[in-house]
Amino acid sequence: MPIYEYRCGTCKKVSSFLLLRATEEIEPYCKDCGSKDVTRILSGVSVIKDGEKRIERLLDPSRFSGLDEGDPGSIEKTIKKLGRELGDEIGEG
Repeated sequence: MPIYEYRCGTCKKVSSFLLLRATEEIEPYCKDCGSKDVTRILSGVSVIKDGEKRIERLLDPSRFSGLDEGDPGSIEKTIKKLGRELGDEIGEG
């Protein structure tokens, strides 16, 4: 199921539209301001990995080669990176 994204020419926000069928047609609009002045943009691709491969990749020792256990900033960077890969954004602080 493709997800199409459009950038609004008025407010510059991005709106996403999920199509349930390849033959489905939509009339895109900005979900923020309602404008129909939108341009389709190239969006990222998401690939689903099975749980075992994901855990194996996360635990690969080479991923931690740059980690400095004495530097809180280094630890924070590593934790945020792991969080993003697990699908959880870790906020500031």
